[in-house]
Amino acid sequence: MPKQYNVGILLFDYVDALDFTGPYEVFNMTTYRKEDVKKLLTNDLEEKPFNVQTVSVDGKKIKVHHGLTVIPDFSFSNCPKFDIIIVPGGPLKAINNVTKNKEIIDWIASYENQLIASVCTGALFLAKSGLLLEKKATTNKAALELLAKGYPDIKVIRDVKFVDEGNIITSAGVSSGINMALYIVKKLFDKETAIRTSNTIEFQDNFTQ
Repeated sequence: MPKQYNVGILLFDYVDALDFTGPYEVFNMTTYRKEDVKKLLTNDLEEKPFNVQTVSVDGKKIKVHHGLTVIPDFSFSNCPKFDIIIVPGGPLKAINNVTKNKEIIDWIASYENQLIASVCTGALFLAKSGLLLEKKATTNKAALELLAKGYPDIKVIRDVKFVDEGNIITSAGVSSGINMALYIVKKLFDKETAIRTSNTIEFQDNFTQ
């Protein structure tokens, strides 16, 4: 069987919906072969490049920014070890809550040797965990100054969709998580697979980064 990656998407109260649903859809709509795409419509596809699951501190219902409720697949105590974790962001209330939550920050830090990708203000949580020390990073344009002032040892990059620092990738605001996830598909597989996924979800990406 071809390589399959286990992806864990972190959830918490007031998380921005598109921050996590964008990458969730990208990974779930990725296939090994062109002929597998049609099987996505009938749920007949058994072998997929990514096994995507959600996780929160306690596994209990999460209230997303704007009120949507989501039940995570796992808690920190019963989740499997992931190959990749996605750290989404949220508004100021979420930023304040998560950066003060030692359990979440420590959980993120525990993945320092795996592939970690943040979306939007999720970069602030990576910064808090110490994973961005002396690295380049980006975030939502509305939070660039917050990241730069709060963490002067991070080189903040502006006007990009994402920044790749090896096993840590940070992306800009909200929809940029889709670009970032497509880039991860390209990084782990190839450009052809990423373009196929992009076409499947009808999202334009020039794959230049």
